[in-house]
Amino acid sequence: MKVALQLLASIIIFASANAQLTTPGTPEKYDVVISFNSMCCGTASNDFLKEFITGFNAKNKVSLNVWQMTGCGREGESKVVISSAGIKKSVKTKLLKSLKTLMPKQNEKNKAINASIGNIDLEYGIAANTITNCRGQLVRFALTTSKVKIH
Repeated sequence: MKVALQLLASIIIFASANAQLTTPGTPEKYDVVISFNSMCCGTASNDFLKEFITGFNAKNKVSLNVWQMTGCGREGESKVVISSAGIKKSVKTKLLKSLKTLMPKQNEKNKAINASIGNIDLEYGIAANTITNCRGQLVRFALTTSKVKIH
């Protein structure tokens, strides 16, 4: 009886963890996972990524599928996931190459501003069901920035 209850509890936990990652309309595998990490004092802003994606979409006449998962830690850690489904291979290659160049530059900028900001990590070809450390729901990534323009 005890084993059956433990098995049932394990199934429920696994199903709930999987449920947050398989929102209708999202792929089972992400081409890119961008992790906003923290060392002690919060994470870097994702405004640069919003600007990059908006510019990339316009320049290449595409619409990348981008989502965000929050609650991946105690200090605002999050993940932004990108699927390039339905996009030409040459555009996908350009996306991956651009992101690979962008992230180290952004990490350097962030460290110059505040050495305590965590790194932004880039991973490729990640199965959705392997991202299990985020408590938040998977939602569309809003492409508007939080920058305030003063006239």
